Amino acid sequence: MGIIRLFGKGILALLPLIILIWIINFVFGIVKGLWQIVFNTTSNNIIVTTIILIVSVLIIIFIGYQFEKKQRNLFMGIFEFVVSKIPMFGSIYHVLKDMVGMFTGNAKEAYLGVAYVDLVGTRLMGFITKQEGDYYWVFVPTTPNPTSGFLLSVHKDQLVHADITVSDGLKKLLSLGMK
Repeated sequence: MGIIRLFGKGILALLPLIILIWIINFVFGIVKGLWQIVFNTTSNNIIVTTIILIVSVLIIIFIGYQFEKKQRNLFMGIFEFVVSKIPMFGSIYHVLKDMVGMFTGNAKEAYLGVAYVDLVGTRLMGFITKQEGDYYWVFVPTTPNPTSGFLLSVHKDQLVHADITVSDGLKKLLSLGMK
């Protein structure tokens, strides 16, 4: 049993490297195919292979640059469209994308703040999503998986605004209250 556990941990440790190699290989294959079509040649030559590898890395850097500058280019639009059509994976992707946006401050619709709601003598931490008159809509997520939770309509008198940022509230939630 110990060897299988160690093997699993080894795979998990290597997973980021494996994914990186897979992505580079994927882009390399696309560039190689285009090279063969455009120049009507094979890539068995070391110089051609090196050029294709450099172009592949430059494409990945360009995609990273576009992502950093928050520009939605055609590639990202097509990717998100395709991912959204895959059952179950599309919804998971969009939830993770929204969570990353909340942590990095790039969220389209950020929470209005963090608040505590008194529910049967217990204070629950939640995130204010909207205010309608004297009532607030508060999302009270479950921990450690904040993708599920409760949406409450709370009167302003039953709400205590927390003195922490939304980012700090999310960190507290994901760390099970340790941070």
